[in-house]
Amino acid sequence: MSSASVVDPAVRGRLAGGRVHQVILVREQDAQHSGSGCCGRLGERHTALGGAADFSHSRARMEQVGEIYRALAAAVPDLELTVVDPRNLVWLYPAVWRAARAHGAGVLTALRAVARAGAPVAVVVDGNTLYSGRLPDTQTVMAAVLARVQQPSPARPTADAQRQP
Repeated sequence: MSSASVVDPAVRGRLAGGRVHQVILVREQDAQHSGSGCCGRLGERHTALGGAADFSHSRARMEQVGEIYRALAAAVPDLELTVVDPRNLVWLYPAVWRAARAHGAGVLTALRAVARAGAPVAVVVDGNTLYSGRLPDTQTVMAAVLARVQQPSPARPTADAQRQP
């Protein structure tokens, strides 16, 4: 592993000029329950109860989010990348709200971003929920994230600029 690919998490996200780009990848829930209690899931294919959910669709979504994470980390090591379970609402909603407002989103736009971010799979860049519920292929997600990160951040007036008439 080259030293260029290893980025200290405390430094990750700091781009030239001190700008920080945050990417939150919301992945499928870690625990996949079938509601069968402590004895295992109900209804194997060979039983009279019918076929049980094997959660292969959930596993596929989790693997895709992992693939996106690895691709983004390799392509842009300066991103602040976070993978979060959608049930972690105490962290997720305030994080999306703060990022959206910090990057110039109005209240309604920030609320929409927060509402869409809680889906089982979502991609949030600087408080803007790009994808929610379903993800396209990894290359499409990468292109959308990179396009968003390369856009200039809205200019925030400095103290000096506010004093000028």
